[in-house]
Amino acid sequence: MITKLRVGNFYSVGEEIELNFTKGGAKKEVGYFPYKKNEKISLINGFFGANASGKSNILGSMVGLIRMMYTVSSPQSISPQSFAGGVMLCHPNVHKNFKDKPTKLGIDFLFGDNYYIYDLEIKNGNDIIKESLYLITLNLKSAKPKEIFTRKGLGISFGPEYKEYKNYLDNINIQKYQTFVSHLINIGAKAMVDFVNHRDSFFLKIDGLDAMIPSQVAILNRALTLNSYTKDRKEEFLETTKGMMSCFDDSIDGLEVNTDNNAISIKVSHKNFSGSIDIMQESAGTRELFAYIYDILSAFKKGGIVIYDVELALLSIFKNEEFNAKNAQLFFASHNHETFDLLELDQAYIVEKTDSSSTVYKLSEIEDLKKRDNLKKKYRLGMLGGISDAVAFDHKLKQLL
Repeated sequence: MITKLRVGNFYSVGEEIELNFTKGGAKKEVGYFPYKKNEKISLINGFFGANASGKSNILGSMVGLIRMMYTVSSPQSISPQSFAGGVMLCHPNVHKNFKDKPTKLGIDFLFGDNYYIYDLEIKNGNDIIKESLYLITLNLKSAKPKEIFTRKGLGISFGPEYKEYKNYLDNINIQKYQTFVSHLINIGAKAMVDFVNHRDSFFLKIDGLDAMIPSQVAILNRALTLNSYTKDRKEEFLETTKGMMSCFDDSIDGLEVNTDNNAISIKVSHKNFSGSIDIMQESAGTRELFAYIYDILSAFKKGGIVIYDVELALLSIFKNEEFNAKNAQLFFASHNHETFDLLELDQAYIVEKTDSSSTVYKLSEIEDLKKRDNLKKKYRLGMLGGISDAVAFDHKLKQLL
């Protein structure tokens, strides 16, 4: 589970911010995981705001950081976005106040009783200049952070309990755009066992970060991956995906994927249709389900982490104790304020952009706001922030017209 996120000088984020996905109190609550005395982790975290406010950039920092932690080979595997001069790990804020300043990214993970604190600094979007990983073992009385490693430039030092890890340096040729933690995970270093074991427990998809990957490519990649599946797993994929597609379109009653002879055919059948139709003729939402829903549910069933712009119906399963017995965690961005009904005040984040920089705050930080208030109406009227001032918008529109 993710407990904290730190972001600074990343896309629309300017000054460094820290988001805390925990909540105090001993009372048991649906949608939370109690991980230590009087503190619990939120299993659902939603980001709301106007178009271009920076919602996807907040989640994109999380996605990019996790990809950097697990990807050794090249920056192309981390970010699909290309810029003049090559592919960048991340794009700094373009405001003049942040020129020549490093991007700062940090994230805290909880795996069992092991609490990890990971931080990065990146110069010019591509050169990692600082990196560190600390561990706190929560079941010990003296639960103090222990240094696993610290990096400055290409130089690596290890904490007192991890001095033997110096031997790994003889077999690692680290590049300036590679994280050291990705090398440790790749070689299966003992201190990385939690990260290795949870490698397949993430689903990471943010529109802003992956915008250059067309939906057609995602659909074709999904079909081609079936070639590596066993017969039983392929049948499971077809049954699960068809079932979820029919939850949103109850006329769907069949799904067939054929990749024989280097040709890809994906057909969807509907009740009372004269014949099946090609997946590309389906709605954008149905195509998205075909491409991603199986992997989302796989991460969910493992108690993993899902970062995604999610449908309302899917969000509810994360808050269902029977379904979410393994405490899977969800982070999503949305324009849809209807989801406020499913969230507590500390699970809803408002994102606003002023002077080219995004700011983020929880609804619970707004003075005198109560869960029983009509949050949807207040949000729609701009009383909670996150959307354009309706009067100012109408005035500007009138001028333009």
